[in-house]
Amino acid sequence: MKKNKGITMISLVLTVIMLIILSSVTIQVGVQSYNEVKIQNFISKLKVIQTKVDNIAEEKEEITDDRFRKLAQITEEEKQNFEEIIQNLSNDDTFSWSDEDAVIENYYYFTPKDLEEQLHLKDQDMTVIINFKTRNVITKKGLKLDGKTYYRQYDLNEYGGEQLVK
Repeated sequence: MKKNKGITMISLVLTVIMLIILSSVTIQVGVQSYNEVKIQNFISKLKVIQTKVDNIAEEKEEITDDRFRKLAQITEEEKQNFEEIIQNLSNDDTFSWSDEDAVIENYYYFTPKDLEEQLHLKDQDMTVIINFKTRNVITKKGLKLDGKTYYRQYDLNEYGGEQLVK
């Protein structure tokens, strides 16, 4: 009688199948975790800006053209990019939007450097426009999620984005 040495082909195939299933589940969980972190990072950065905007609005500070750069003072390409974003947001029924939010002249333009120098917000890597009258903060890049791009944190209510305070 011969002695069996090694493992059978069936046990080897079953082991490989189990490893494939385990690795695919692990990868899926990792991708979901990464997406959650990306969403929360987007929301938290915009909440910091939103808090500063709310503070300025509550203090009834005078917003003058010489204090912040109006959107009309930027390059035509940048202005056109934000005008498209505003137009898309105002035409989409899923977003809360007022008539004053749609007026491009009500917005001020802030690069990350402007946010640090003018609003004293450090570690911000977003270019945003802000309407101090309606407290609307809109990012240039936005966040792509499920085939849709979100430009404001409060449009992500189901992920922890807070409603706009007016």
